[in-house]
Amino acid sequence: MKVSAALVLLAAAAHAAALPGFRVQRLGSTNGFADSIAIDSHDTIYYTTTDGSLFRFSNGASQLVTRVNTNAVGDSGLLGMALLDDQTAVVHYTNATMTADVVSTIDLANGMQTVLHSFTCDITMPDRPCPTEHHGGNPSVGADGSIFVGIGDYGGFLDAALPEWNGGKIFRITSAGSVQQFASGFRNPFDTAWDASSQQLIVPDNGDVSDDEINIVHLGDFCGWPYTMGNQPPVDGAVPPIYTFPSVVVPTGLAALNGHNAYFPGGYLLATFVAQALDYIPDISARPLPDPIPVIAGLTPSIIDVAQGPAGEIDFVTAEGIYELIPPLRGDCNGDGLVTIADIAALAQELLDGNPEPATRAQAGAFNGSWGCDVNADGIIDSRDMSALLALLSVRTRAVRP
Repeated sequence: MKVSAALVLLAAAAHAAALPGFRVQRLGSTNGFADSIAIDSHDTIYYTTTDGSLFRFSNGASQLVTRVNTNAVGDSGLLGMALLDDQTAVVHYTNATMTADVVSTIDLANGMQTVLHSFTCDITMPDRPCPTEHHGGNPSVGADGSIFVGIGDYGGFLDAALPEWNGGKIFRITSAGSVQQFASGFRNPFDTAWDASSQQLIVPDNGDVSDDEINIVHLGDFCGWPYTMGNQPPVDGAVPPIYTFPSVVVPTGLAALNGHNAYFPGGYLLATFVAQALDYIPDISARPLPDPIPVIAGLTPSIIDVAQGPAGEIDFVTAEGIYELIPPLRGDCNGDGLVTIADIAALAQELLDGNPEPATRAQAGAFNGSWGCDVNADGIIDSRDMSALLALLSVRTRAVRP
């Protein structure tokens, strides 16, 4: 994934902010312009770079697994990766002649590549190179092993609405190898996530100047582009987005959360390039969908992708580095990184904002509290957290007495 100079300037103008108590820790540099990150069940981190490289990352160092034959020009190259299992990655890239988008599997032990499908860019002249822009991004993997991949409209607009063309579509490649056009009418979707419980696909899409959106997509849906986008009135037969961002954010990475992090027990984290943010979406089924919660923004260079490890840790990648999101300590209600008697007064103020209230609302009232006000980790801030905090501080006080 590469972006225009205008978007880079917009991203550089983002203001640094984080919810109280949250911070980031840099784990190391990437070896090239990184555009995706994935973590296996053994907590091994992998990332890709636009020049065609797939790396294994450990202890701050990158080890090359393999390279695919691509040409990283404009918005093309190696566009993203997901893990089918601990032994196999699936990648999406444009071929070196810019005539097709390719989806392949990579054996992570020996680097061998197996092409699953090649999507021709220009169906009228298959050997003619297509534009370098709007080729989509990360593949994602469903619970049944199906691979979903979004391909942008190549900057050609109308391709997205024409069923015979591959541009502007979401495709599903089944574990048996069949290829199905899953949905159409997209401008440039960088990532997707399959929600197995509701049998639907979550698809952020990048708007034309503005109108970045989040879509809920089912088999056969037409999502409107190029005839409509964002809050514009949908044309007949089009499925409108469930959410339109009020300003340009450029959604680039989406992670379905695995339930192993008490601060993020479910829902999704969305990486946004221009906003330089990680946005939390606790409940994708809520209607109207509340504004995503910006957990961090502007603390790092533009965030491109995000992943969750098996123990619940949250890692993300920028073009030049890999970072970990560090949450507040339990009991750190004022967000200063410590648990002290000052947090008793902070929690008392937070309880005045609403009792009970979701932990994710701690920053939303008169007192700008931390999610660490949820001392007992039940997802709710109420009087029981004061009892838990007093007990926690009592134990710590006794522990340091001579």
